[in-house]
Order: sequence, then C-alpha cells, then structure tokens
Amino acid sequence: MTTSIQSLRTKSIRQAKLKLDQHRELGVQSPLNIFEVADLLDRIRFTEEKLSSEPQGFALILN
Repeated sequence: MTTSIQSLRTKSIRQAKLKLDQHRELGVQSPLNIFEVADLLDRIRFTEEKLSSEPQGFALILN
C-alpha cells in the first residue's frame, strides 16, 4: 500500500483515539452516544488489523 494511504490510516486511528480519550474524560457530559463510540472502536480495530497485515503482503512482493 502506498505511504500516503498508510499515513491516512494512522491519522484516522489517532483522531479516533483522541475522540475516545475526550469521551472518557468528559464522561456523561460527552456529546458522543454509544453507537458513535462503538463505531470509533471498530474503526480503530479494523484499521490496526489492516496495517498489521500490509507489511506481510509487501514482503511477499519483494521476494
């Protein structure tokens, strides 16, 4: 995968984690509902899984 797409993915992970940290700090005063929090958690997990599987594919191309 190109570097720009990887950097976009890592940026989206950082943003999602930041929103979750803010949600955690605000507690019940947070504007996020449970569905938005679940979506952020899913995005983080999916993106991290994608990033961890990509270097293996790249190594196969080089061999």
